[in-house]
Amino acid sequence: MEFLGYERPGGQVGVRNHVTVIPAGRCSNDLAGRIAEAVQGVVPLRHNHACVLTKPDNERSLRTLIAMGSNPNIAAVLVVGIGCESLPAKDIGQGIAESGKEVEVVTIEDAGGFQQAVDSGTLVLREFVTRASTLKRKPFGLEHLTIGVKCGGSATLSGVAGNAAVGWLIDRVMEQGGKAVFTEPTEIIGAEHILAERAVNREVKRRFLEMIDRNERRIKATGVDIRGTQPTPANIENGLSTIEEKSLGAIRKIGSAPLSGVLEYGEIPDSPGLYFMDCSAWTSHLMVGFAAAGAQLSIFSLGGGLAASFRGIPGSNWVPVVPTLKVLSDPQMKKENEYIDIYAGSIIEGGESVAQVGQRLLSEIIEIASGKLARLEINPGYQELLELYTDGPWI
Repeated sequence: MEFLGYERPGGQVGVRNHVTVIPAGRCSNDLAGRIAEAVQGVVPLRHNHACVLTKPDNERSLRTLIAMGSNPNIAAVLVVGIGCESLPAKDIGQGIAESGKEVEVVTIEDAGGFQQAVDSGTLVLREFVTRASTLKRKPFGLEHLTIGVKCGGSATLSGVAGNAAVGWLIDRVMEQGGKAVFTEPTEIIGAEHILAERAVNREVKRRFLEMIDRNERRIKATGVDIRGTQPTPANIENGLSTIEEKSLGAIRKIGSAPLSGVLEYGEIPDSPGLYFMDCSAWTSHLMVGFAAAGAQLSIFSLGGGLAASFRGIPGSNWVPVVPTLKVLSDPQMKKENEYIDIYAGSIIEGGESVAQVGQRLLSEIIEIASGKLARLEINPGYQELLELYTDGPWI
């Protein structure tokens, strides 16, 4: 099985060919946007990082921005800044350059003013876009794919329809030597023992269980026991009664492959397999995490309910350089199919098996990896700032 992608330095393969502008901090978002608007086809990756974070969160954000800028779907990056950020634009640019991408850095301080920085950045982007536009797609095997996997709008239907079909797809990608990344520690609680037994060795099992426990301790430190606050009201309305039910349905989306490793947020897996990444369950956090982990594609499996009515993604945010496919389980929400890539409610209706829907999903993944637009790319809608994951206080 093959898809048509863009060859990158270091063995990377992109499924998109974006030129991007990355601000060093949220104070540079306006600068990034104005420069991007001046050149057709450029994508600004505006985000929420501020200079009032503790050292661990600053270090995580630096690693995340470098890794996101190194994503295979990006051909070239302009890093912009004011000149006084806690994350120096120069450091971000140097980190991204190690991936072999074309990178330039422009700051207001070095350019001599805001408009001068806009003018300098515009000239750089014109050259980047010209060169990127000459690149051609080539055939590559599925071993070059990394897929991020997320579910939402969880319902009793999730585990038997959409998540099951996504799990079937992930197993096929694993068989081909690809990679998959999943997260959401709070939606694994109650089923962590099942995944722990799938770890490839004792160290992976230890790290996985420690990461789940670490997240639960953070929540308990606030005086809340998540085992008594989940599922959410919407999950309960959709038929789930316990966190264990929710977690057992959620883990079906990652199939049956061994757990190859555990990643810190924004860490890139270094070998094929299935990986768990530390993060919150917030869509905005984890979509950035997937992009930073090198995912060229993401899948969002919707159980159903009102969340399926959203034109975007529940949680409202995704990374615009990473195509995200939406899978729907709920036959009652079939009217939203115009905004859904794969309808899995046919499993509930008895018209298709899990394998048949999984095969359709695999075919769609190959087509979108080869250039077909996902529904979210056709109807992009509202886009918020990208949210970088932090777990410390703001100071």
